[in-house]
Amino acid sequence: MLLTTSLPVHAVPAPSQTGPFSEAVYLAVIAALVLWVVVYLTYKLVMTGRKDFGLPVRRRVFCRRLRVHNDQRADVPFWWTDLQVQRAVRTYWRRSLRMPFTDPRASSA
Repeated sequence: MLLTTSLPVHAVPAPSQTGPFSEAVYLAVIAALVLWVVVYLTYKLVMTGRKDFGLPVRRRVFCRRLRVHNDQRADVPFWWTDLQVQRAVRTYWRRSLRMPFTDPRASSA
């Protein structure tokens, strides 16, 4: 007589599915995005040296446009390229030099 032992069949847990992709795919996509952001920020920090734009330029995270302080320094958004900064500063100088000088005697007459 042949004795067979019936071993309990353990249920193999199915891989967790959330939508059409597995959890591992979502984690890989999130990790890739985080890695891309870290590489981009590192690149921006390394490659943004002191360039001459006509006035000292500081890059700010919470800045939405060019801000010039007393024609001595400028703040620009962190994500702007050097070409965008150069064009914004050039436009600022053109506009400020074209603005008419106000004569206090002319307004009182």
